[in-house]
Amino acid sequence: MFKVFICLCFISTAFAQRLPSPQGFYSKGTILFAQQLPLEGEGFMRLFVHRDRGFGSLEMLNLIKRAALEMNLRYPMRDRMQLGDIAQMKGGQISRHNSHQNGLDADIAYFRVNGMEQLPDVFDGFNEDMVINGKISENFDFERNWELMKTLHRYGKVQRIFVDEVVKREVCHHAISIGEHDEHVEVLRSLRPFDNHKHHMHVRIRCPDTAKKCVAQEETPAGSGCELL
Repeated sequence: MFKVFICLCFISTAFAQRLPSPQGFYSKGTILFAQQLPLEGEGFMRLFVHRDRGFGSLEMLNLIKRAALEMNLRYPMRDRMQLGDIAQMKGGQISRHNSHQNGLDADIAYFRVNGMEQLPDVFDGFNEDMVINGKISENFDFERNWELMKTLHRYGKVQRIFVDEVVKREVCHHAISIGEHDEHVEVLRSLRPFDNHKHHMHVRIRCPDTAKKCVAQEETPAGSGCELL
């Protein structure tokens, strides 16, 4: 019995050691035992499949799957969540990004009114800007993009969602117009204006409690930030 107990403990420890473990900072890190997001699932699809950057932490992949499922249930028969880069298998630096190094970042294309999905094997990048000449595109689906932002916060420890400055401003106006600003200040607070996010949002989650070598980022300033735009 004692030998069996030792054996079971060893198996349990070995299994635990193979869980994904983000290491270091978002822009200077790696990930151990990363898991890979399937090419597609209920409510989502991966883009840029030739890049092979669909690896991430358990927390990030679970967040994507749960948010995609929720959005699919709310809006059946519409375009799916389209996932860009997360991280490579062992993390570390990748082209086109300063971050995406420890499995806690993920790019998601904005939902479109016309419901068009991008071909998964296109290598160059997201194929439609949602900010044109400083104005939001008519193809930007306010209802679903706002719902996705709220859903991501419900299912994961989201700290930042990088978006274009115009997207932040217009989403603030949308939340205010439908009476949801005060209820969702933390969601709006997480929307951080950043260049090169006219076609996608960049979701960043906090370090998991179990990832002792993950380096946390400072918290964002209090308030929604809408009054600054």
